[in-house]
Amino acid sequence: INRLKALTKTKRLIILGDVKHKVLYSMHEKFELEKFFGALKFKTIIIVKGNHDGNIEKMIPENGKKITVKKFYTAGNYLLTHGHRRVKTRKKTIVIGHNQPHLRMRDDVGAYYVEPVWVRGRLTGRLEGKRLIIMPAFNELCGATVVNKDELLGPIAKELDRKKAKVYMMDGTDIGYLGSFMKK
Repeated sequence: INRLKALTKTKRLIILGDVKHKVLYSMHEKFELEKFFGALKFKTIIIVKGNHDGNIEKMIPENGKKITVKKFYTAGNYLLTHGHRRVKTRKKTIVIGHNQPHLRMRDDVGAYYVEPVWVRGRLTGRLEGKRLIIMPAFNELCGATVVNKDELLGPIAKELDRKKAKVYMMDGTDIGYLGSFMKK
């Protein structure tokens, strides 16, 4: 994360939830969070609270950094939220985590691969007209939702037009429409 900070020259880090794993308070995770946040070189850290972040406000270290916990965060035309709860917004684009999207692909030899991906598409239903970006997990040890096989998690992602959504590899390579990777 600090390498990315140096590359981008940003001063603010926004985490889209699930900073920790246990939903309830854990002394072990409090200790890990102190080490994690202590190692970060950001002046401002915003945690958009996820479904695993119960009691995180009580676990944030007092180390001179400005660490804020919010239900959502807005910047320009973007609403950033974890994705496990409903939102109401006038922003044009919603960015979520929660699903840790992966795509299952099969090569010409018949071998299957599952890779983390970015998903971008239009929303339907209650959020029709808005765009959605689903971010992959930063930590490769997190779970995964195989977006061309599994049900998407959370009320926002469930409204994604999956067939017309685009998928991108971690390096940004556009690999096409999600619909083309789904079973017919």
